Amino acid sequence: MLKQLLKYEFKATGRTYGGLYLALVALAVLSGFSLRSSSKDNFASLLLFAYMVVAVAVAVVSVMTIVTRFTRNLLGREGYLMHTLPVTETQLILSKLLTSMVWVLCSGLVGIVCITVMVSIGVLDAEVLGTLSWDRWKQLWQMLYEELGPEFWVAMVWTILINLARLASLILCVYAACMIAHQFPKHVMVAGILAFIGLNIVETQLDKLLGTNDATLFVDVTYKLVDVSNGSEGAPVMHYITAAFGQGASCLFCFVFTAAIAAVYFFLTRWLMKHKLNLE
Repeated sequence: MLKQLLKYEFKATGRTYGGLYLALVALAVLSGFSLRSSSKDNFASLLLFAYMVVAVAVAVVSVMTIVTRFTRNLLGREGYLMHTLPVTETQLILSKLLTSMVWVLCSGLVGIVCITVMVSIGVLDAEVLGTLSWDRWKQLWQMLYEELGPEFWVAMVWTILINLARLASLILCVYAACMIAHQFPKHVMVAGILAFIGLNIVETQLDKLLGTNDATLFVDVTYKLVDVSNGSEGAPVMHYITAAFGQGASCLFCFVFTAAIAAVYFFLTRWLMKHKLNLE
């Protein structure tokens, strides 16, 4: 049944995102050609401005969809139908979570592709593009792998895993805040904002206490994981883990901690939906 819920979610949100993505790609292509033009006119500036507007719209829609699809579909009038389906609260929450994560990641990917297309069309010449080949790309990646070393790629894997966990945790935090606000029907918006801020304050304090906020996992100029022990006042848990077991253990701890926070938000949302849901 989760598969059917996901199919329904993507179908319900696909048109909005699809239209915005097509507009963003079209504006990126047009902006690239306008940059190649020798005459600098207001049309090129207008295209770049329109591109920025659509890019901001994609970001806003991504945020608003996370909130509205959850509240309207599960806590509003549509909730009468959704909660009569032969599905569990876990499946309902997971369908919203997975869909939201996919669209956020797709939005980021489309943004990167559009910028690449714009720069490629606007800057690179046809002669330069004609000299590029698959063999050259393979040689470039092989050179990068050998030059950067395995530590760089390990760092990138951990970066992806932890940021995915953080994305899931952030979305689930929004869901938990929506469920808390649902308990105060006369002050839903205020309660939701305060709940979201409160949950983030608690999470931030735990991050500082354990030192996981220092493990940004971006790669420094030496292509090694950032030393989480640097600048960590009070010698938090991450400092001892790094010193005793190395960076890999500290990354694993950071991932587990982030996943645990996400799990707390998930079960809080699920419990409130199962025991405190009021659609009247």
